[in-house]
Amino acid sequence: MADIEYDDANEIKPVEIEHKVDEIINGSTIEQKYNYLVYHFELGGNYIVARAYLDEIGSVSIYGPFKRRGMAEYSDGPIHDSILSYLKRRFAEIKTLGENGYATIWSR
Repeated sequence: MADIEYDDANEIKPVEIEHKVDEIINGSTIEQKYNYLVYHFELGGNYIVARAYLDEIGSVSIYGPFKRRGMAEYSDGPIHDSILSYLKRRFAEIKTLGENGYATIWSR
């Protein structure tokens, strides 16, 4: 039997993970439904959020870095490699939102 190892180590972990559902309802009809996970990271004085929609679970989008949580003011800080490493272990594609829409910054 082969020696099997289990690696669950992460350099960083999110400070919070939320499972959210947003529904857009017109009268009694649900017109749109968004079922997603939100990962909140705080590192090096910056706040970064990542969102993964469960109907596209292979992909995650990163927003930020921001100066702090709850504030849409961007920081000059980088997206730390440890955050990217955490997300790479879980998703096949990582995107960021820029001035021209979403752009893939990494894919498996």
